[in-house]
Formats: sequence, C-alpha cells, structure tokens
Amino acid sequence: MQSYSILAKYYDRLMGDFDYDGYIDFIKDYVKGEGIDLACGSGEITVRLAKAGNKMIGIDLSGEMLNVATVKAKSMGLDIKWICQDMLDLELSHKIDFATCVCDGINYIKKDDLATLFAKVRQNIKDGGIFVFDISSSYKLKKILGDNLFCEDYDDITYIWQNTLKKDCVDMDIDFFEKIENDIYRRIEESHRQYIHEREFIQSLIEKNWDFEVFDGEKFSSPTSKSKRLLFVLKTK
Repeated sequence: MQSYSILAKYYDRLMGDFDYDGYIDFIKDYVKGEGIDLACGSGEITVRLAKAGNKMIGIDLSGEMLNVATVKAKSMGLDIKWICQDMLDLELSHKIDFATCVCDGINYIKKDDLATLFAKVRQNIKDGGIFVFDISSSYKLKKILGDNLFCEDYDDITYIWQNTLKKDCVDMDIDFFEKIENDIYRRIEESHRQYIHEREFIQSLIEKNWDFEVFDGEKFSSPTSKSKRLLFVLKTK
C-alpha cells in the first residue's frame, strides 16, 4: 500500500486547518526535556517542540516525509535527529523524558499491535515519563470520513479522496493531479488505511502501566460522544 509518496510534498498545505499552535500550547506543560515524536511526518510538531527548548528525535516510516522534516528543521537552525523506522520497532540507546504521536499516527496501527506499541514506548521512557498521543475517534472515522468523497482544488494540485468504511478500518484512496506545466497534469495514486480504535479499548491497554487523562483533541476540553479527535495524556505509574 503506497503512502506518503506525493502527499509528503503537499502535506503541510493540506493540513493547514490543523491547530498546531493550540495543540503545542495545550501539551507544553506535560512534555519537557528530551523527547521522541513518533510518526512525526513532516515534523511540524517536532520542530515546535524543539523550538520550545526540548531535545527532539523524530521517527517516521516514510523517507519522503522525513526529507521534508529535515529540510524544515535545517531552515530553522534546529538540531533534530531523524530516524526512518516503524514505531513498533522502537528501541533507543537511552531512556527519554517523553514521547508524542500526533495527527492519527496511532490510527495506522492495527488493533492487535497496539499493546506492543504501548509496551515499546514504556520501555524507552523514564519512570514518571509522559506519552501524549491522539486518535481520530470512532465517531469521526465511521460517521464523517467513512464511505465519503472529498475533493480539494489548488492552482498546482487537485485531489480526490474516496473512503471505504470496513468493519474495523477505513480505506482511503487518493488521486492527486499535479500540475506539470500549463494544462498538463500527472496523476498519482496513494492508498492509506486507518484503523478504528474505540476509546474503551485503548484505556483497557494502558490502565495497568499508566495514569491517564483524555481530552477532546480539537477543543482541548472534556471529550464527548461526538469528539472527532481524542487526545490522551499518559504518565507512567
């Protein structure tokens, strides 16, 4: 399943409505010291955390996304270590203070692999360490994204995004039409799969080893049944 080949180039623009500044403002008191940003993508959260004075490592499975992140960090004079790796294989040389995973990274993990991910994070952070992550909620994936079509048109890129809702996931097929010159475009196809994770299931996996709070990931307040993003703040027991 090809992912983030062409999307890496336009990801920041297409994510323009995501409130990165509000997100950082909300989590900044939880995450301090040395941290790792899992599924860091284009590095938007990583660089913001580094600018706030944290020593950061960014990890992502997409080399294309990491290339964007590397250029971004260098342009800001930030010294960030980037690792191309599956976060399920996380293994650091020393324990860190916190970890983050923002913008649906957890939704790309199969249900059966979630326990492994939480165990890996726990093994690599210090006692009293923090893990902040979010998910697109079950409500969002089933009621808003599932079985729907989305389109957006820019001067140099147009995309058509078709979703198919399945029992435990949403398959996303995206056709990009990138302008080459004048009226000549090239078509690139990408496919993604996001898994549906119920809040109660995640809580059942983390409650033994972590104290945690759950928030609405857009309003940064108490979540409701119609919250589109759920933000979890975990602290090791």
